[in-house]
Amino acid sequence: MKRGFLMAHQQHDFKALNKHAGFTLLEVLVAVSISAMVGIAAVQLLSNVSNIGRATEERSAELAEMQRFNQVLGRDIGQFIDRPIRDEYGDTLSELMLGSGDYPIEFTIAGWRNIPITDDPRSTLQRVAYRTEEIDSEPCEPALERLAAAEGLDPDEYVGDGECFIRYYWPVLDQADDTEPKTQVLLDQIDDVEFTITASTKDSTDGSISLNTYDFWPPLTPTVGEAPAAIRLRFTTTHFGEIERVWLIAHDGGLW
Repeated sequence: MKRGFLMAHQQHDFKALNKHAGFTLLEVLVAVSISAMVGIAAVQLLSNVSNIGRATEERSAELAEMQRFNQVLGRDIGQFIDRPIRDEYGDTLSELMLGSGDYPIEFTIAGWRNIPITDDPRSTLQRVAYRTEEIDSEPCEPALERLAAAEGLDPDEYVGDGECFIRYYWPVLDQADDTEPKTQVLLDQIDDVEFTITASTKDSTDGSISLNTYDFWPPLTPTVGEAPAAIRLRFTTTHFGEIERVWLIAHDGGLW
């Protein structure tokens, strides 16, 4: 009898052991579902972090480009000098031209540094001009390549909107027949570029100052004693919207 009791007890323990030896199908399905949800959440989190990092890099590059644009244009205007030039036909061009030539704005600047060890020093004055070009034009090629690379496309496949803002500069002031300007891309995806000049006139009797705004310079009917005092630039970009900047014009001989 004792032996039968022990065998019955052992069988009961074996059944209890078998009952808790593995997982049920429902438990397995619940575990798989939880693992899947955790995996999906992790993938989405990593994707969001990656997208945020890429967007931050793109916006930082756009901001750096805007800062470089402001720095270059502001430096050129700050170094403006009253020095007319001669074009390839021998005609005299004003030291500052707005809307009256091949470029929306063109002027002479100082501060063009020479290489210290050069045996053939050049003038430290430089003629510069600014103009927008279509994004698929030859001067805009560096901008097109950058924009295409950001989209993971070849430059031939990229179809972009807007224009790019080009800085032109000449190796000499008084140009010859074969003098060609060099180009520098300052900003891309830009539209509606508008330059205006604010000119100052000082009254010789009472010393009062009057201001006039021009869309072109020199004016067709110049006023005695009138000189450009500031340049205003308005433009629109894809990422920053409408922007307006104003730079004061320095004169090497005074305004009046």
